[in-house]
Formats: sequence, structure tokens, C-alpha cells
Amino acid sequence: MNRFILLIPVFLAGCGAGYDAMVECYSTDQFKKQSSPSFQSYVMNVQSNGQSRADVYIQMPYNHLRFEKTTEGFKGSYTMAFILRTHQQIIAQTKEVDRSIMVQTYDETVSPRFDFHFQSFVIPPGTYTLEMVVTDNLSHLKYHDRSKFTAIDFSTTDPSASSILYLDTLVTDERGIALRPVLPSSFSQLDESVGMFQELYHLLPGDTIGIAVSYFRPLELKREKKDFSFLLPPYRSTADKCGEPYDSLYFRKDSTLVASRLGTLQVFQFYPLPLSGSTHITRTLTFRRNGSTDSITIGRNVFCREKRYRSTLSYEEIIAAMRYIVREEEYDSLVTGTGLDRNRRLIQFWDRRGGDEQRREFERRVVEANSLFTTCVDGSQTAMGIVYIVCGIPDAVDCRGSFDETWLYTIGDRAFSLQFRRENEQIQNYELIPFSVSDTLWQYFVNRWRRIQ
Repeated sequence: MNRFILLIPVFLAGCGAGYDAMVECYSTDQFKKQSSPSFQSYVMNVQSNGQSRADVYIQMPYNHLRFEKTTEGFKGSYTMAFILRTHQQIIAQTKEVDRSIMVQTYDETVSPRFDFHFQSFVIPPGTYTLEMVVTDNLSHLKYHDRSKFTAIDFSTTDPSASSILYLDTLVTDERGIALRPVLPSSFSQLDESVGMFQELYHLLPGDTIGIAVSYFRPLELKREKKDFSFLLPPYRSTADKCGEPYDSLYFRKDSTLVASRLGTLQVFQFYPLPLSGSTHITRTLTFRRNGSTDSITIGRNVFCREKRYRSTLSYEEIIAAMRYIVREEEYDSLVTGTGLDRNRRLIQFWDRRGGDEQRREFERRVVEANSLFTTCVDGSQTAMGIVYIVCGIPDAVDCRGSFDETWLYTIGDRAFSLQFRRENEQIQNYELIPFSVSDTLWQYFVNRWRRIQ
């Protein structure tokens, strides 16, 4: 994974010199997240003594840090700087935090474990940009992340609510209730259910609160069946459906609470884990007081991999990606027969083309494509993901605004480009523009996988 580190400056050059220009390139931002010491974050807005507070949850993977062996075990550390800016880009607050990690074995340093902590900022209502800069104190590598959020005005007497904190579980002991949060990007790691924690404010005794949680996914539409083109760029892919509305309801649960006292009510609820694939979760709060009604709706898209394939690839997923480097008769051979027979044919295919090393490289790219480009489908089914699997990381990325990107590859003294486009900012997925790929470029990379050795 650290191989991305040296390539990141190449991408930044393709997107412009400034940080504002850099974040406009979607794929650059995705590649950047694979470099060390990248992390994940989530901002929850709550009330604190009548003021608005932003609680920032940070999840730092151990395998994105460098550790050194000590007499006590293995030690790593990092420094995180927070810069909070207003809508006018005026610095509102800054903070710097040092974190140390000590583990006993090397295996823990490369495991899926992570350091989890949060920082709080009491701020006036408004729209903010939070920039976080983390420095690995051993490798001295840096990672920047920036997110926007809105701090709600909690000073009114009207009923209001915090944003949602998603939970893996909660533990009750003599000290009270301990929450174990889960970031939305980690939904695939949950087992059977997902929790939602929310605070409700300015309640009066007798207020009634209705809570409706609904799961939606795109309606499966019947389409004209089109033959798949082998050995050609992904001008059509499964991700084409990502622009469809989430209009198919498949789960809903309603509950009602009655406030028994003045002030704040904390709500803990657990719901079934969403189905594999993409789901839009809505949570609607309806406040009823003295005959008047007010409501608040919060929505979020989440993605869950199929449970049995959360940490590995399925055979079908591997073969689906191979459709771009195999002939039709080769594909038919790989998908027919029993499991053992199909796997034998897969091994035979790669034995003539670099053996296990070449096969592992291909499957590693499938895993990375899922990590980089998953939207409403697995990243290995998107146009960007497929191009990444076949062609690898581009030499540079160029973007003009937030709707078009060009990936640049160099072969000898010739430069080739691949153009991607998305319809609007609400649709994260980019499609490959038809006929924008040189046949020479595509066949060059396909032949590198197919070359008989």
C-alpha cells in the first residue's frame, strides 16, 4: 500500500498547485486516501450548554503508520493538527494533538486494528471547513483531509436534534453507557445490526416524538440485454445505474417516544444491517406539541459488501474483472463447470501468463479498485475501477471543474488520455466517455496481462 506515496506528487501536479484545485480531482483524492498516514473521520453536531459543538471522530489504521521495535513491543505515534475555518475562510479555531500507540506484536501493526479518538469544537452556528493534517512521527509523512459541515443553531426553544452517531454496539457497566461508534465508511465490517444514537433537545413533558427509519435502494428496472464486449474499454459498466433514484423501499421501522421531563433526551436504537450494495437511509423525526407538528429528515448513502466477501474476493468478482483481458471463449470456460474445475482453469490461465505472481497482482488491483472507487456498486465494477485494474495507476490526472477528469498514461515517448465524466455533484460515479480511449493504449495494457511466458 505504501507504493502510492511516491506517486502522489505526480497527481497533484496534474490537478493544479493549490489545495483547492487538488480536491476537485475525485480520483486524485481517492488515490491519496490509500497513502500513509491517511485516516477516516466523521463530524457529529451536538448541543453543549445551549451552544453548538462539533465532535470529530478520527479512525487511524495501524497499517497506515510506521512502528519501531522497542523493549516493550512496537511503538508508533502521530501528530494531528486541526484548522477550523468559517464560510469566509477565516480561521476560527486550531488545535494540535499527539497520539502514541503501543502494541506487543508485529502482526498487530499490520492488522485491521485502528486508533480511535475524537476532538470537540464549541462554535457559533454556521458553515465550516475543517482541515486535518496528520504527520507520522517516524516516517515524517503527512496526510491532509478536509470536510465541510454545518453547525446548527441550538439556542432557540424549538425542538431540535443532533446529527446521528452510528454504533457498532454499546456497553453498560457500573460507570454508565459506553458507545462504540462506527464510521459510515465501515458499515461493511458490521455483523448483524447497526445502532443509531441521537440527542433530542428543548423537549417539554408530554411532547411526542415519532421516529421513522427507512432503507431505500434503486428500483431494479428491466433493461434491454446487450452483449458484453470483450477486450474493449468499459464504455458500459454495472455502475451506470448509480444515477438512478433510491425509490425502492425495503425496510421501515416506526417508533414513538413521549418526553417525561424537560430538556434533553438521548435515544439509542438498533436496526438490521442494510442489504449488500448501496442503501439510502433516512431518519425522520416528527415532533408534536400542543397540536402543532414539526419534522426533521436526515439522509445518508451507505455501502455494504456481501457479508461472506467482506474481507476477500469472490470467484465471480475476479472473473467479472477478467472479462476485459480475456476472449469470450476463455471467459465461458472460466464460468462453466464446478467450483474445483473452474478454479483449475483459472490457475491454468495464469500459469501461462506469469503464474501466481501475475495472478496476485491482478487480484490485488481488484481489491484496491473496490477500496478506491466503490459508489453504489463495488469499485471493481465502475469504469474508473476497471481502467485502474487493467492499466494501473495513471501517470497524471487532470480535471477541469468537478464533472470531467482525464487520466494520462505515457508509453515510450507517446502520451495517451482517457476521459471520464459524471452528470452532477450528487452522483459520485464517473463514466468513461465513449470512444475516448485509444485502441493502441488499451491493447498495450491488455497484452501485458495476456503475454504468454
